[in-house]
Amino acid sequence: MNRIFLDYAAGTPVSETAMKAYCDASQYFANPQALHTEGLEAARIVDDARSSIAKVLAVKSTEITFVSGGTEGNSLALAGYLNALEEKGIPMSDCHVITTNIEHPSVTDVFSPFVSRGLSLSKVSPNEHGEIKPEAVEALLQENTVLVSIALVNSEIGTVQPMHAIGKLLKETKPKVGDIALEKTMLHTDACQGLYQGLVPQGLGVDLMTLDSGKMYGTRGTGVLYIRRGVKMAPVLRGGSQENGLRGGTENTPLIAGFSAAFSEASELREVESERLTKVRSELLKGLIDAIPGVIVNGEGRAQTPHILNISIPKIEAEYVAMYLDQRGLALSTKSACLERTDATSSHVVKALGGEAWRASNTLRFSFGRDTTIDDVPTIVTQVREAVEKNQSFAK
Repeated sequence: MNRIFLDYAAGTPVSETAMKAYCDASQYFANPQALHTEGLEAARIVDDARSSIAKVLAVKSTEITFVSGGTEGNSLALAGYLNALEEKGIPMSDCHVITTNIEHPSVTDVFSPFVSRGLSLSKVSPNEHGEIKPEAVEALLQENTVLVSIALVNSEIGTVQPMHAIGKLLKETKPKVGDIALEKTMLHTDACQGLYQGLVPQGLGVDLMTLDSGKMYGTRGTGVLYIRRGVKMAPVLRGGSQENGLRGGTENTPLIAGFSAAFSEASELREVESERLTKVRSELLKGLIDAIPGVIVNGEGRAQTPHILNISIPKIEAEYVAMYLDQRGLALSTKSACLERTDATSSHVVKALGGEAWRASNTLRFSFGRDTTIDDVPTIVTQVREAVEKNQSFAK
């Protein structure tokens, strides 16, 4: 059976370029913190990778912190900043934070212990297309809003948020917490699905940005948190002075080298791949709408990533459809992979878009990558139509 993988949003294969960089760096096994020759060689690999990633992002290498992936990066960004405020003597009960009700759980769950300590948390709702409007953020701003966190690209429906406009809005904020005046309201973005976007923090207007190697054709188990110079953070993982004291633990030299190579390669391929996958997405969407009655597209905003297509289909059990397709060679998801095996039967993201209740329970997410071709589209459409028809007939 020739399988067609349609879950690139959950994880990408390691590119040949990244794998070669990983294997080449594996010979440098010494601890990069050591002062002997072997340690200095490993440190050079890490430093070169940091500089390479910084160059793509158009930032300083000192603004790059290596982490284990998107989840840790989001935790360090959010908990690290809020912990730093507490260390400064600012109680959480005096602080206000804004996020959205369509964020990934690696963002929303970070706030729970801070809310229990008194943090005030507001969530922006998207419009029916999944867009977070800057004016909706502005309406929730308070004098004590210390932080805003919004994903650049939603991992379920693929909507690209207007980060530049939101960043511009927050640039002139002057939050005050009690008697303490802060520099500005910090803006964090989870950019783990931003492979086909321009990832320049200054252009986006963000102070903190998370990237995940495993979503960008790099070696899994590493990632990056961009921290704008001057933003004070507290460590989440303690026990060492690595990464400017923000992330204790010996650096994984081969993984870091693999991510650096993959990230540079992805940057070079971004425009060509974006154009190609836009055509694949458009052709597949047209085919599914023509073949299956009642299809609803989730997340057709003004800006859409080319590698994610999310639809709802009436009168189906989405999990059974996905399992049926898997047996016939199509690998796809019903929602974010981090939620796929939970007891939740509906997508909180699609639910936030409104519409009929069934829509959030009957979702299929197709996500594309370098091995997806437009020639795959007829097969995908045929298989999905068959799976839907069989599932709907069973339901009767």
